[in-house]
Amino acid sequence: MSVRMRLDPEAVASSGRALAGIAQRMADDVAVLETTVAGPGNPWGGDESGGVFAIAYQAVLGHALQALGSHVQQIGEAALTLTEQARAVAATDASAAAALRAES
Repeated sequence: MSVRMRLDPEAVASSGRALAGIAQRMADDVAVLETTVAGPGNPWGGDESGGVFAIAYQAVLGHALQALGSHVQQIGEAALTLTEQARAVAATDASAAAALRAES
């Protein structure tokens, strides 16, 4: 059984560019979030219990920001892969078309 695959390289490349834009907006949003929550105005105060809370909060915050950064990176890599695959399919199609013309 043979299966035909139809792929529009420009549509795939366009999706890759759109996904790259999403990754960039996510990265910008994570940077704003990090600046906001790690900025100088902390809500827990300077007393002992506030200091204990700050230590725990910052540990969790660091993990959360690292996870968000990882998601941004994965989306960026997916965007790049889509764009590269679109180029590869277009190049293969062009090469096959040229070979067919040469045989004619």
